[in-house]
Amino acid sequence: MTHPRVARWSVIVALFLAAVGFIGVVQLRSRQPLRQATDLPTWRLQELAVLVRQQEAARRLLEAEVDALRRQIIGYEAAINEGRGATEVMVRELGQFRMVLGLVPVEGPGVVVVVAEAPAVQVGVLPPEVQAQDLAGLANELWSAGAEAMAINGIRVLATTGIRQEDGAIAVGATPVTAPYRIAAIGNPAALQAALAIRGGFVEGLRAVGLRVEVGVRDRLRLPARPGDGGFHHARPRSPQPARP
Repeated sequence: MTHPRVARWSVIVALFLAAVGFIGVVQLRSRQPLRQATDLPTWRLQELAVLVRQQEAARRLLEAEVDALRRQIIGYEAAINEGRGATEVMVRELGQFRMVLGLVPVEGPGVVVVVAEAPAVQVGVLPPEVQAQDLAGLANELWSAGAEAMAINGIRVLATTGIRQEDGAIAVGATPVTAPYRIAAIGNPAALQAALAIRGGFVEGLRAVGLRVEVGVRDRLRLPARPGDGGFHHARPRSPQPARP
């Protein structure tokens, strides 16, 4: 016959072990959602890596610009000290401005983006057509990624060049263009390609609606000068305001 005190202690020990087991299970289950929440999917890590590379490329461009400005200051000081004036330095700067404004041909590495309608997959169903806003969106993506010069179907364009729908066709500036549309951009090839390859980005959106988009890296691209004068016809420099007494 079991002593009453021994039986009571057996019950207490059993209840204690059950409570410990329950607490352990609760703690284990409570950690699982936290662990799952902290695990980032692989595609998200890839996107973050692309963004980091873009920021690093932008930082390098800014550092290069700062170095160029410092060299300009040194050039001005040297010209003044040598008594030659700033004419030679200004001539070099004029060449840079002409290149930025698209007045001279340029060459360098970059990417080529070809956009065209995809072949029809069903009889009687026409595939979607490329719109002006599609080309404009791609151009903006390339400018934002650090493109230094660009041409569409061999026509040199600037960030201010209009790309619009006109009489059922696409006009780049004042020139109509036809498919397939070829956008050539000079810049850091890795940065430009990475900007177009972002998951859920503009290129993926164009492919989702049925357009064919191909992106290729080129070691050397040659872009022509901008056609016409391309000057400002309405905008003028603002006259300085007279100082108030």
